Amino acid sequence: MMMFKDKYDRAKKWQLEQKEKRESGKPETDYEVSPEDLIEKGDMLAMMVSGVLTILPIVTILLLLIVLIGMAFLHIL
Repeated sequence: MMMFKDKYDRAKKWQLEQKEKRESGKPETDYEVSPEDLIEKGDMLAMMVSGVLTILPIVTILLLLIVLIGMAFLHIL
């Protein structure tokens, strides 16, 4: 005898319903959310500027290190 048979039966029924929804191919909402719906007008530019400001110093330092190592191997220093 199962202790939580009712809960188990409800959970199995819910899982079966969710599986049928997924297999039917119907979206759960009536509309699709696009990235344009989630961001405001100037947000994309701000994200691009912050990305450049984050990555540019790191790339500059790495390139400078590569150049210095190359110069050291060629005995230019």
